[in-house]
Amino acid sequence: MRAVVLSIGSELLDGHLTDTNATFLAQELTGLGVELLGVCQVGDTLEHILRALQRAWGDAELIITTGGIGPTADDLTREAIAALLGEPVTVDPELLEQIRAFFAARGLVMPEQNAKQAWLIPSAEPLPNPIGTAPGWLVRRDGHFIVTMPGVPREMMRMWREQAVPRLIPYLGGGAIRSVTLKTIGLGESAVEQAIADLVAAGYPVVATYAKDDGVHVRITAQAAATVARVAQEIRSRLGDHVYGDEATSLGAAVLEPLLRLRWRLGVVEVDSGGRISNLLVEEPLARDTLVGCLVYPCWPASDTLAPEALAQEAIALGRANLERADCLYAVVIRMTPGATPDHTRGEAILWLETPAGALERRHQVTSPASEIRRRVSLWAAEFLRLALLQQARQHLPG
Repeated sequence: MRAVVLSIGSELLDGHLTDTNATFLAQELTGLGVELLGVCQVGDTLEHILRALQRAWGDAELIITTGGIGPTADDLTREAIAALLGEPVTVDPELLEQIRAFFAARGLVMPEQNAKQAWLIPSAEPLPNPIGTAPGWLVRRDGHFIVTMPGVPREMMRMWREQAVPRLIPYLGGGAIRSVTLKTIGLGESAVEQAIADLVAAGYPVVATYAKDDGVHVRITAQAAATVARVAQEIRSRLGDHVYGDEATSLGAAVLEPLLRLRWRLGVVEVDSGGRISNLLVEEPLARDTLVGCLVYPCWPASDTLAPEALAQEAIALGRANLERADCLYAVVIRMTPGATPDHTRGEAILWLETPAGALERRHQVTSPASEIRRRVSLWAAEFLRLALLQQARQHLPG
């Protein structure tokens, strides 16, 4: 099957949004064995959307649209699909009631313009959207499929995986491609690729590295699941503890998991790090059982005169005073020193972890813009905390 992705929204064309939806869908289609012929970004103009749909209809059997299914007058994807197929739109009573219920659950009354999101055409079935007001469409007609989804990435991704893909699978044949993504931390992309250079160069299975905000990802793709599993195991063996999980594992969960096994509870104190580690951990369901609390401070007045280790000790003292139930305290402290330009800010970071088994520390220095210093330190801090806790779990737990 061949596919075309249409990303709809004038905000994509004027540079206010990056089209991450198309990147996600390209990766998903590859895994399903679907040939992606192209991606087209289209503004909120009925004529232009219709023209793009007509071209895609002639080129591919599967058309995927994202965006343009909101309730406002410039949300025109439904109108364009109806015009393409020459089918009338009607308000589906069941969909309308679901949208009203979505607003009511939040203590709101549905604006009447949202009734537009309950439209259907005869050849479309609705795709439920449990976290938004815009249901999608799956259109089947004349050997073609149109999947229409919201432009909000979190809504689109969930609708694609939970609603669209299961409905499309019976029509895709047996050409699905298997893939696994391993997530790593503590090594740069070049170091990861060097460690697996022969696997990358082999060409099959396809092994590729990607630098992400939560570390470096390694993706293995092949037609045989056994081949993917074999190469994934080899990569895990080579990279060791730098691999913290697969696509289903978040970095925050990987950091907290050893705490759960140790039955320790953690308190976090951050100074001039933007609260990045706290945010990483607090969002995880495991935080309820492993995290006592977090204290986040901007730059302290004394930071210009105290050495980083003294700042860390002050942070730990604050943690002891305010996070009494913590078995472990983790201080992430950055001291920023302005340079000749903002790009030459000097950051000195100290990571200090106190556990029932003793104290550990690590230091880093980096010259960069302040935001980049905080980003790098947050990754180092996550890596250091995870590895230290893993070591403690291995020493103190049987097996």
